[in-house]
Amino acid sequence: MRPLSRTVISFSALALASAGLAVGAGSASAALTTHCDGDAADVTVPGDLVVDKGDSCVLDGVTIEGEVTVKAGADLLMTDSSIADRVVVSSEGYFDATGTEVAGNLISKGGYGVYLDDSALGGSYTGRAVDGADPFLYSYDSSIGGKLTVEQGLVHLQTVTIDGAVSSENTLYTDIIDSTLAKGLTVSANEEGTSLCSSEVDGAATFTGNSGVQLGTGGGLVDCEDGNYFGSDVTLSDNLDGVDVSGNIIRGALSGEGNDPAPTGEDNRVRGEVGGQFTDLAPAAQKAQAFAATADPEAHADELDAQRNDRRATAEQKAEEAGPANLR
Repeated sequence: MRPLSRTVISFSALALASAGLAVGAGSASAALTTHCDGDAADVTVPGDLVVDKGDSCVLDGVTIEGEVTVKAGADLLMTDSSIADRVVVSSEGYFDATGTEVAGNLISKGGYGVYLDDSALGGSYTGRAVDGADPFLYSYDSSIGGKLTVEQGLVHLQTVTIDGAVSSENTLYTDIIDSTLAKGLTVSANEEGTSLCSSEVDGAATFTGNSGVQLGTGGGLVDCEDGNYFGSDVTLSDNLDGVDVSGNIIRGALSGEGNDPAPTGEDNRVRGEVGGQFTDLAPAAQKAQAFAATADPEAHADELDAQRNDRRATAEQKAEEAGPANLR
């Protein structure tokens, strides 16, 4: 983007100041910072946007030419909008995007949650671990151009395409339904386990130390009609409370040890070697094995819908009380 002249910058600053907006030091890619509290539609923000602590910003058809910061306890709801740079969500902050494009990365630092629906993230998603936080990543019909890394909280992905490697560690659960992962997948130490259904993972997939793992059509965590496609090795080790691998196509090896109870499964097509506890799998029904974990993706979606709806309702009410944000 061609640098703005001093005359243009001064004029823009004057225009924003006359509209009652705060103007401050911007990022390296933006000369202006606009603070949003209230609602706005069909405007362009010529720089960075900040939602200050405890404020609520509701935007429809808005273009932001810089980066976005959602401060502690703040809310940003966006529909049919775009962000030219990254988004950073602070502790207990909330970011909700529908039909929206984010060109850069999205970082949650112990935020309340991130919701992406029919949206595109050009960069990577990072959910950092923060003491006392229980954030969620809840996404439908969306795409992520980079890596996805989650270090705590709740993860539910449905009809999502991810171009980078995916890692979910120390979360409560990880649901991946009808999604495409272009690279590898690592899921470890999920308290309620993980379910992978009707999805494609082109890289190696590793599941370690989870409480319940269901890959494909078997098991009791989710009613899954279609198996998964794995483009490389699948390794499951030291998982508890039930492991089932059924109805999958695996172009690499299938192996693992230390799962307790022993894994179950059937109807897999494995082109590589089958080893460890997976050498002679039997169907879950034959072993009369039931999952002890409670990782039900449908119940998870209902719970996350309730959390989202509660937060949205509060945010919309606060924004209405604040009035027009005057982003002009």
